This record gives sequence, structure tokens and C-alpha cells, in this order.
Amino acid sequence: MRKITITDGVNTVTLLKDLIFTISNDIIGTKAQMASGRTVMDIVGTKTSLEIPVGYLGREDVELLRRMINTKHFLTISYPDVDGDRVGLFEVEPIAIKSFRYDNDGVSQWYGFTLKATATEVD
Repeated sequence: MRKITITDGVNTVTLLKDLIFTISNDIIGTKAQMASGRTVMDIVGTKTSLEIPVGYLGREDVELLRRMINTKHFLTISYPDVDGDRVGLFEVEPIAIKSFRYDNDGVSQWYGFTLKATATEVD
């Protein structure tokens, strides 16, 4: 696949190919320290988190992505993983767009923002 797509079920935004992004697993559970000093953990599972520096996007894609995030908050993201391609439902944080530039033909290209998403399901 080597690309990341984000969809709300109706609209889809495809990010640049070969983006360098971060996949991490957050531990879900409780942690307590006993009187003896020993730490005990009750782990329920893990949640996948994605941090994706989006790269350059056209104005239409930025507007669509922002609209999808602001109206749905939970979006389906397809992304490459070590074990192969993955698809999951993620809670996506609102984006803050930092800056833009114009490419060679004068079309505005937005960049400088990172998409942060956390899976809705525990693995």
C-alpha cells in the first residue's frame, strides 16, 4: 500500500506516499506501587496511536480533512505497518495548520501540521 488514506465513509483524503510517521502502542490498564516497593500492573491491552507529519496537501484536501475531523471526530485510517497493511477506526485530534507555500504552477500547497490519532479499540 505505502500510502495513508483517511475516510469518513463518504469522503477520502490520500496523503503523500512514503511519509515518515510514528506508530506507537499505549498501555491501557492500572499501575500501583505496593508497600514493599514492588510495582504491580493490571494490563487490559494496548491502543495504537499514530503521529503523521502530513507533508504537502492541496487546499481542497486540507479543507476536506479539516471538515471530516470537525464533524465526525472518528475516522477510518488505512496505513502500512510492520505486519502489513492495517485499517482501523481512530479518534483524530483537530489540526492546526501552520503555513503554506505555492508550488511551481502557483497552486497553494499546505504543510507544517501533524495528524494525531488514537485507535478506538483496545488490542
